Amino acid sequence: MSAGRDVILQSIARGRGAAKPAPDYALPVWTADSLAHFIAKAKASVAEIHEIAGQQDAPETILSVLAAAGLRSHLHIEPHSPLNALPWHRAPGLTLSADAPGGSDNAFSAADYGIAETGTLVFVSGAKSASSWHFRPGRDFVLLSRSHILPRFEDVIAVLPNDGRMPATVNLVTGPSRTADIEQTIELGAHGPRALHILIAG
Repeated sequence: MSAGRDVILQSIARGRGAAKPAPDYALPVWTADSLAHFIAKAKASVAEIHEIAGQQDAPETILSVLAAAGLRSHLHIEPHSPLNALPWHRAPGLTLSADAPGGSDNAFSAADYGIAETGTLVFVSGAKSASSWHFRPGRDFVLLSRSHILPRFEDVIAVLPNDGRMPATVNLVTGPSRTADIEQTIELGAHGPRALHILIAG
């Protein structure tokens, strides 16, 4: 069995020939307005966009969205997230929970980057950002810094290993979860949030 396998592998190796170097390729120069392009693409993916002056305005914005939709003023935030330090006293009546959210809950997290080309949010796993958090809630609020909106996915990959190591996981989220598997009809919330609110700060 082993000899036959070796013969096959050697034959494949001979057929492949010498490895060829990867061709040189440079992306075209990005000339679009990254913020405007990100917003347009995110809205096209059925995400809600809220532009705010700074991170400190997030609590009031979230409370306003929940109140306008007639939803319970209760928000889940990861226990070790820096978002807990925001001025939540400016949103009286909004209660916070460190418990993991469920499908009928609202949650708040921060994206590491945004991709202008596709309106995609980038979440890097780490000690203060559990990968599963973005798939649990029914309604997800995400804080994104305007300065962290980069033109393309390639630009994000170029800046990710800033400590010499790639993160364990990188989650890319474009709009709320959806599927068209059932009679080719779009259904939101198939395997993640039914609604996505992006708060762009800066």
